[in-house]
Amino acid sequence: MRFKTFPALLAAILVSSWACTPNRGCIEETADNYDQAAEEDDGTCIPSRDKMIGNYTYTRIWTDVILEVDSTDFGSIAITEKNTAANAFNMNVNAGGLILFGSTRAYAIAIQQFSQEEFFFGQSFNRSYSGSGTWLEADSVDFTLNIVTQVPMWDGATPPNIVTVPQTYNYYCTKVP
Repeated sequence: MRFKTFPALLAAILVSSWACTPNRGCIEETADNYDQAAEEDDGTCIPSRDKMIGNYTYTRIWTDVILEVDSTDFGSIAITEKNTAANAFNMNVNAGGLILFGSTRAYAIAIQQFSQEEFFFGQSFNRSYSGSGTWLEADSVDFTLNIVTQVPMWDGATPPNIVTVPQTYNYYCTKVP
């Protein structure tokens, strides 16, 4: 009896200790290596925005919605980490011409919507920005930036009429080595 009890007791201990060990892995949902089955963080999470950090050149292709003219522009973008979250980033377009804020989730990019007041010939108008994109390869990011401008039109009316002008820009970015 003693020889049969010992193996059964040993098997019970092994099974119960194995069953009590939590599944370890990356539990940060926005990380590149998120493990949905993980119950405990093992410290291996790779923030999804880290692959994007760097300097890029871009080709911007867009069609002017008012003039209906196709245009292509070139410039630079610096993407840096933002300290508010592991997946947040800052995007500095053309060395301060436009600062965007966004976040990543694996290979998807979201550009935070924001609005700002601007002035043209002393008249104020509102402009809002939003966008989304995709991290494609080891050295490229593509994204779409949507800008909606509320332009005051002076036709003798008081107050001036507001015309909403939506404009979409497609950016194709390549990392600078």
